[in-house]
Amino acid sequence: MLELFIVIIIFSSPFLILIITKRYFSYKTTIMAAYAKFKGLNNNNKITKLEEQTAMLSKRVAVLEEIVTSSHFELSNKIAKL
Repeated sequence: MLELFIVIIIFSSPFLILIITKRYFSYKTTIMAAYAKFKGLNNNNKITKLEEQTAMLSKRVAVLEEIVTSSHFELSNKIAKL
């Protein structure tokens, strides 16, 4: 009886190994696809945040340029030098 059990295990083990590896790789493929999708969404969010930040900074630079080039700023500098 033990010999029969050992023979069954010996002949069925390659099939079991094949089934386990197939399931593992299909699981890994599914996980990698989900990760790639998440990473793509995350990159899109980063891009939009960076675009918003760039727009805000360009507005601030425009305001600073306006302040520096105004005549009031030049007058303040002349007064400060005196």
